[in-house]
Amino acid sequence: MIVPLIRLTRPYYTLPLAAGLIVIAAYVTGGRLQNAAGPPVVAMLALYSVLSAAYVLNDVCDIRVDTLNSPRRMLPSGKASLRAAMSTAIGLFAAGPILASFCGAPFLAVLAMVTAGLVVYDVYSKRLGMFKSPLVALLTTSLYPLAFALCEPVETPRLHVVLWIHPPWLFLTTLGYEMLKDTCDVPGDGLAGNTCWSARCGSPGFLASARAILLAASLLTLLPYALGYCKAVYLASAVLAIGLVALSSCLRPARAIPLVYASVVVITAGSLADLWAYGP
Repeated sequence: MIVPLIRLTRPYYTLPLAAGLIVIAAYVTGGRLQNAAGPPVVAMLALYSVLSAAYVLNDVCDIRVDTLNSPRRMLPSGKASLRAAMSTAIGLFAAGPILASFCGAPFLAVLAMVTAGLVVYDVYSKRLGMFKSPLVALLTTSLYPLAFALCEPVETPRLHVVLWIHPPWLFLTTLGYEMLKDTCDVPGDGLAGNTCWSARCGSPGFLASARAILLAASLLTLLPYALGYCKAVYLASAVLAIGLVALSSCLRPARAIPLVYASVVVITAGSLADLWAYGP
């Protein structure tokens, strides 16, 4: 039972996303993470707990739809029980604020708002229609206000990356990513009663829009180097990320999704490596 419950938390998504908070905090502080309001690792674990809880709750709320879209998932397949999943979600949701309380009141307040948004999304996602993907993109981009709530900003060239360039990049990338996922979930969304929206998600124009958004977002990653905020290591990661997104546009959505996710990981890792290599 333990392994299925761990799989419900999607650690391959939640851990890199939570770790992204540390990278953003490093850019905010010019690499001086010791000036954070609380231990950055504890802040990362608080965010990881909340994100993991949200994934579990989402599967609980979507079990009927997942029975059609993804019958091999842990709940539809019976590998994990609803009761155990709900207990796990409640425990993780409780752990997040407890850990966040060691990172200062501003961080706790922002994380509480993010948690509320995640719960709203989980409960109402199949009824949000066109607002579903933008809400996920907004919640993902909340990594930046979380980092600023955790750390006192230090004026360095890299600060402008997390102020003006990477937030719209992450928002647009998440938006396109979620739109790709929507095209894969058309059968189940129709079952949930969203027949008009699911029909739109299944149209060629919707898929073309998702790909265009993703490509435009990937090109934004060149700006930190072009404006002199980042150096050669970052440029290499940006070029690789653009290549991954370009390749994803030639593939079916189900195969494109991992490449888009990989592009975000590449940019995050490249940003941190560039900071290590060249300093603030």
